[in-house]
Amino acid sequence: MKGKMFLLITYWILIIIGLASYYYAFIEYGFGVTVMITFVSGLGAILIANAIKNRFLIILGVFLFVSSFIFIGIIALIEII
Repeated sequence: MKGKMFLLITYWILIIIGLASYYYAFIEYGFGVTVMITFVSGLGAILIANAIKNRFLIILGVFLFVSSFIFIGIIALIEII
C-alpha cells in the first residue's frame, strides 16, 4: 500500500510539473523548455501509471505527453494566418 501511495504522489507531482511548464511557453525561446519538460514529465507519468496499472492515469500521461506538440502547432498556425 505504501509503495502504491508513493507512486501516486510521484505521478501527480510529475503531472503538476508538466502543466506548470506552460509558464515558459510565453517567454522568448521558452517553447523548447516547455516541450522538453512536458515530454519528459509525460513520459515519466506514463511509466508510473503503467506500473500502477491504471488506464485513466495512462491516458492523462499521454495527453500531457502530446499536449506541448499540439500547443506549438496551434501557435504556429495562428502565426501563419
